[in-house]
Amino acid sequence: MTTRTAGMARKRHSEDKRIPSGKDSSANLSQQTFSLLGITVLVTQLPLLFHLPLLLTLPGMLLALVTLLPQLRAKLTILPALMTPLVLLSALAVILYYGNFFSRDPCVVFLFLLINFKFIETKRINDASLIIVLCAFLLLTQFFYWQTIAAAVLAIPSMFLIGLSLFSLQRGANSMSLRDMTNVTARLFLQAIPIAAVLFVTVPRLPASGYGAHGGDGSAVTGLSSSMAPGTVASLARSNAVAFRVDFDGQPPSAAQRYWRGPVLSGFDGYEWFINDTVAQFEIPDTRDKTPASISYTVTVEPTSNPWLLALDTPTALPVSGSGRGRPRVVGHINHERQINATRQHAGAYRYRMTSRLTDRFKPLTVPGAEMMFTGNSNPQTRQYAAQLRERYPDDRQLINQVLLWFNREPFHYTLQPQQLGVNGIDEFLFSTRRGFCEHYAGSFVFMLRAAGIPARVVTGYQGGEMNGDYMIVRQSDAHAWAEAYVDGQWQRYDPTASVALERVETGLDAALGDEMNGLRDQLSRLPLVRSLTLQWDAINYKWQSWVIEFDSRRQQSLWQTLGLHKPSGWHIAIMLVLVGALWTLIIVLPGSIIRQRNLDPCERQWRRLLTRLAGRGMAKQHQETPTQYIGRVSQRWPEHANTLQLLLEAYHSGRFSSASQKRKDQDQYARQMHRQLAKIGRLTT
Repeated sequence: MTTRTAGMARKRHSEDKRIPSGKDSSANLSQQTFSLLGITVLVTQLPLLFHLPLLLTLPGMLLALVTLLPQLRAKLTILPALMTPLVLLSALAVILYYGNFFSRDPCVVFLFLLINFKFIETKRINDASLIIVLCAFLLLTQFFYWQTIAAAVLAIPSMFLIGLSLFSLQRGANSMSLRDMTNVTARLFLQAIPIAAVLFVTVPRLPASGYGAHGGDGSAVTGLSSSMAPGTVASLARSNAVAFRVDFDGQPPSAAQRYWRGPVLSGFDGYEWFINDTVAQFEIPDTRDKTPASISYTVTVEPTSNPWLLALDTPTALPVSGSGRGRPRVVGHINHERQINATRQHAGAYRYRMTSRLTDRFKPLTVPGAEMMFTGNSNPQTRQYAAQLRERYPDDRQLINQVLLWFNREPFHYTLQPQQLGVNGIDEFLFSTRRGFCEHYAGSFVFMLRAAGIPARVVTGYQGGEMNGDYMIVRQSDAHAWAEAYVDGQWQRYDPTASVALERVETGLDAALGDEMNGLRDQLSRLPLVRSLTLQWDAINYKWQSWVIEFDSRRQQSLWQTLGLHKPSGWHIAIMLVLVGALWTLIIVLPGSIIRQRNLDPCERQWRRLLTRLAGRGMAKQHQETPTQYIGRVSQRWPEHANTLQLLLEAYHSGRFSSASQKRKDQDQYARQMHRQLAKIGRLTT
């Protein structure tokens, strides 16, 4: 027996001993498939570490990692009887940590842990199939927390590994190398992108999103609060996170006009200012938005559980949904204090249209009541000083101007690091420490006016904003508090912080605080390159938010109208999908099939012709069959063709496994032999 013949015999022998590729769901997993499955689990879980407590998630991931290592897996044996108590203990730990079990975060954490426990006991193909399905569900849960482009990018490796794991289960480790499976999965992944894009645009959208960040838990997100105590706004101002973004229809307002009105705090308990829940709500009609000073804009709010909306002072129309596309829908109401409350809680980031007049005063619909002058029995020194001012200045405006002048002339300091204050904190701040942030100045100013008999209240929101191309970014560090006083039948805005640190209003927080904003993070953020990259990344995320996340039914309807379809029916969409599918087949599938056919060697092309012909006669080759097994089965069906089939098989083996030096020459020779035998089979089987 020659060397070539011996090699061919060994090859046929090895083919005959191949293990079936996983049709039996109870078959054990190969080490390669198990390792791939473990990597899929860990990569899918990684993005959730940004949102879930490490105390609960890291132990589960470490358990999966230990199971993934072959040398440690043999030592880690958990009896099936212990698995149920382990799951119950995990559920108890989740309940103890969160205080409940049936809300967003506890459910996601429990699913996170269940996948790890299931992976520990995974041995068979049906176990692996369940793990892959659970990973697909877990992958979706990260979008409950964030829907940025970063979240989409982080989801890509998980989606690819889920597809690769499915391919490995279907084909088996013995029928295809990991490299070949990766290449095939990558091609399928890339081919699916245009299909997904078309489906995203054409499939009818739901009227409103049914999921999103912070849905179901009611957990507060960093932002303005419904109450204000000394230090509240100062702690918020340390955050550089984006609060909302604004698109203006025309020119943006000047820095001094960028007062973004939020919660109005008219209640006071002697220490803390809070929203007065007894204020009646009154919807301001759109007809009031007819003045030359009006400005229209679109606000895109980052995910928050707060019930109020932000608007420039002073809002004059009800907020409506969307960005000017489609039919508007009212999404908020405005009460007597000009505080805007959302009609419903939004799960994720959302946008609304607003109209405001750039004015620091407005006439209310009702006269303020006694609650607007309540001071309680606290801060006696301040109340005494206010009484003295009232004796000297009977005119309200004169008194207010004197208070502002007093703030300006006395050695008050604007700082993020004020001293701790006691029960009579306003007295301590005004006459002792004189160091505070905007909430100190706004709260003490309102208290003095009330003590002098002038109705007043605190307004919290944001002041400022940074233009980034054609839109404005307002950050949490722009959080601010100011005052409103009822003078001459109008509510008028006063900002006592500007009397102490005018730079805060005209330039921004950095200029007002000076050396306090010279930390390493602050210095890095001021570097031109870092600042430019930060703004560019924000612009990319903003486009993603506008074009992808907010592509709702109204935006889809607007797109249809742009294409000349007022309201496409089901058959319009069906025809479009068929046309796109045909185009996709012509551009991607057929050329790829032709290229693959051309890349086949001559013997392989003849072999595939045989497979196609016999499949038409009801003798399709089974996936787990080797060529030798298949020809043997076909010969049993048609014994009169056994000799021809055997010659064809020998020519196929000789052509596929000839020596490298004469491979192309041998392939052509054996391919012609296969062609002749195939012609005989064709004539005999027709």
